[in-house]
Amino acid sequence: MSRSYLSAVLNAKCPKCREGAMFTYPASDLTHFTIMNERCPECGVRLEPEPGFYQGAMYVGYGFTVALIVIVGLALYYTIDPSEWTYIAVVIGIAIVGAPLNYRYSRVLYLYMFGGLGVRGDVRK
Repeated sequence: MSRSYLSAVLNAKCPKCREGAMFTYPASDLTHFTIMNERCPECGVRLEPEPGFYQGAMYVGYGFTVALIVIVGLALYYTIDPSEWTYIAVVIGIAIVGAPLNYRYSRVLYLYMFGGLGVRGDVRK
């Protein structure tokens, strides 16, 4: 059964076949969460289209971080209106805890948007 586009993005699957895992280890493995498969284990497509490709993913990660700061800042402001140091501590804490997901999903979205692998459509295995 074919995986949906959104499901493939959320599960960090290959953009071409939507079945193979992009990362070798789960995000919860904090010592290895950055290790990506060189090729898709299912279809064999290269997951790094060119050297240095993922440098652009830093901009996506930056966008995630800015969105996190705004959302957490507004949530704190409208719920408890804490001091500035509380804002800083909470945002930094959440950013550190969320770093593995930020790293992974910035790469996943960048590969899906700019990897040139195209959307598979209705092609079946």
